[in-house]
Amino acid sequence: MRLTQTRENLLESLQSTLGAIEKRHTAPILENVLLRIEGTRCFWRGTDLELEIATHSLIMDGADGEITLPARKLADICKSLPAESIVNLEIQADKRARLTSGRSRFELATLPASEFPELEDIGELQSFELPENQFKHLLERTAFAMANQDVRYYLNGMLLEVTEEGVRTVATDGHRLALCFFPMALPAITQPRQLIIPRKGVLELSRLLKADSQVPIQIQSSQNHLRVQLDNLRFTTKLIDGRYPDYRAAVPPSGQVQVDLDRKTFKDMLNRVAILSNEKFRGVRLSLHDHVLQVQAHNPEQETATDELDVNYAGKEFSIGFNVTYLLDAVNHLQGETLCLHCNSPESSALLTDPDDESVRNVIMPIRL
Repeated sequence: MRLTQTRENLLESLQSTLGAIEKRHTAPILENVLLRIEGTRCFWRGTDLELEIATHSLIMDGADGEITLPARKLADICKSLPAESIVNLEIQADKRARLTSGRSRFELATLPASEFPELEDIGELQSFELPENQFKHLLERTAFAMANQDVRYYLNGMLLEVTEEGVRTVATDGHRLALCFFPMALPAITQPRQLIIPRKGVLELSRLLKADSQVPIQIQSSQNHLRVQLDNLRFTTKLIDGRYPDYRAAVPPSGQVQVDLDRKTFKDMLNRVAILSNEKFRGVRLSLHDHVLQVQAHNPEQETATDELDVNYAGKEFSIGFNVTYLLDAVNHLQGETLCLHCNSPESSALLTDPDDESVRNVIMPIRL
């Protein structure tokens, strides 16, 4: 078995599959990538048993066969080679992989392809199509609010809700919630579907999708899996088995207090005041009175920070506290020049929206200061 390929093509295939491959695993085979050569094509596959990424490309020359190779070492070798190099990979009689390029020589240990795990049968699939850049937008606008290692395991992921009216993504960690909606007619979806994609799957999928591609991609789902078919790449992840909380109940109605703010000015102001916030609780207080928004922070060393911003507000005096990290995350994941802050009371959650883009909504729980 042998393969001749350009460094760039080889590296592209490897980097695509690396996201599914663990750096260190109790089963050494899961640190390897499966390589299969058939005719003029090479097929690569990596998995961690929860997530699988498979890709294929044309080769310059080769002989059929299959083997598994240490994925990260192979990728690091390819990265270190000069640009435009030609790489030759040959499996020797002793089953060691010999890689040569120019005057460089490497010998790698391999494991037999027969030991490489197959992802369990996915079962019956339902599918729909979505432009690639829109799917990436849906993931990136909400991924920041996912929980990480929460005992409520269903929060360690993202809800993908598909209805005949469009596709919605929702993420929450119990302190904040983010929603994004892409309206499109999906007449094939007769029953609304709710899928919970695991955190790692969301982050890897977001990495693989291209922001400048409007090509429709196929998204398939079964009872326990989600599969996304890109150009020459197939991404498959197990789904989280659980019931996602009712996110609609967590989204407050448009607030009695509404303030339009310049997004960049507000962000810079929060960053300045946050410097002297309590390192543990990260609390800041927002106060509104007579056309002024005041942001304050203090810490156990009795240090204080105050900043003010002129706003169009003429209502009653109003004050509310937030974790500044959560507030900044919500502000950073809106894209417009202005944002609207909706509040009802100091004890109820606040809503941040983009006046020019109603598809994205961020909700933050207040804190007591």
